[in-house]
Amino acid sequence: MNPREHKEVCGMGGERDGEAGGPSRAGVSAARDSLIGGDESVDSSGGAVASGESAERSAHGASGDGPGIQLVRGPVPLYHQAYNALRREIDSGRWGPGDRLPTERELGESFGCSLVTVRRALDELVREGSIVRTRGRGTFVRERAIERELADLTSFTAEMALKGLTPRTETLSTEIVESTPSTAERLGIELGLPVYSIERLRIVGDEPLLLEHVFIPEHFFPGLLSIDLNTTSLYAHLSERYGVDLVGGHETLEPALPSDREARLLKQDRGEPVLLLKLVSSSADGRPIEYCRTVVKGSRAKYHIDVSRPRTE
Repeated sequence: MNPREHKEVCGMGGERDGEAGGPSRAGVSAARDSLIGGDESVDSSGGAVASGESAERSAHGASGDGPGIQLVRGPVPLYHQAYNALRREIDSGRWGPGDRLPTERELGESFGCSLVTVRRALDELVREGSIVRTRGRGTFVRERAIERELADLTSFTAEMALKGLTPRTETLSTEIVESTPSTAERLGIELGLPVYSIERLRIVGDEPLLLEHVFIPEHFFPGLLSIDLNTTSLYAHLSERYGVDLVGGHETLEPALPSDREARLLKQDRGEPVLLLKLVSSSADGRPIEYCRTVVKGSRAKYHIDVSRPRTE
């Protein structure tokens, strides 16, 4: 078989394995089997076992850093077998967050299949958010999401500290501006009244996680901007200096695409989704105190909320 025939047969095997077909497909399957696994025998449990050279590769592991298993013809498509094998390697911790996967060619040699099959398996992992491809660098296991409790009204600094993480804040802008219609409505103030506008980038390690824009009525908190917002919790400062504790609020969450500036600050692609959170926080007496618009890096966000079924009489 010439190289072109080899490529075409392996490629078709990656896409069509497990489908019903006529005699011509059977011929392709037979040719493909000779390329990816040699002759097959069936063990007592009914599973296919590769023999010859393929059995030796399965016993001792394939070359390179791949999973070292051979894909076999059956009801499960080849690309899904490859996906499952890679998924197991990630779940087991063999490849941890930030680790680079073997190249497509190395994986193809490990699995004994075509690059078409490998790429389709990798596409599935990209789609579910398990890996990320970086042009010119390779394929990497995606960093784990930062998990947050959506129902808890806690400062970012305090919440990260509870998880054993050391957050960093970069204040982008602080100013007093006139309230816009949407801000005035959310804060329950007259249109045009001055509000503090505070924009901060929240960072863990070297990675920006979220972009936060806070609006607070100026007349409630004179001199608020005199503090260092890079090192001070805003919630703690409102409590300690002004005696105002934020105890509740209403928050909405929706998927969105970032603006060019937001994508640049979060160090992500413009076409990668983010989570857009809009929170209005209130004090114990029910006054709206804070309107916060937060853009969260979608690849690192995981939110939890407890739910319960209402009682019925």
